[in-house]
Amino acid sequence: MGLNRGAALLETLVASVILVSGVVAVASIFSFTTGATLRNRQATTATMLLYDKMEQLRTMGSPAGGSLDPLNPIAGFSDNPGGAFLRLWQVQDSETPSLTIAVFASIGPAPPLELARATGPR
Repeated sequence: MGLNRGAALLETLVASVILVSGVVAVASIFSFTTGATLRNRQATTATMLLYDKMEQLRTMGSPAGGSLDPLNPIAGFSDNPGGAFLRLWQVQDSETPSLTIAVFASIGPAPPLELARATGPR
């Protein structure tokens, strides 16, 4: 009987370590999934904003000019739909006129993060 003394405590300790390890693994997976969902939602919204602006500019037309630099947007070639995104576009009049649109996410004081970009005929 003396050899079994403390065995139940040791078994309980090992089971607790295994249980805590499993809970930590599930929590980290949940955290990763939440972040991935947020990034996918931003990318989807940015793509929708991009194609919406592309259609608008193709039907209405726009003068040549613009810039895709989010730190120095040019008036008349940028907008801020919803406050969380920055849309910039550039219209080029050349042998093959083209239209380029970029959508950036505004994340606090950090520099804007580019989420989507497309170039097409004007």
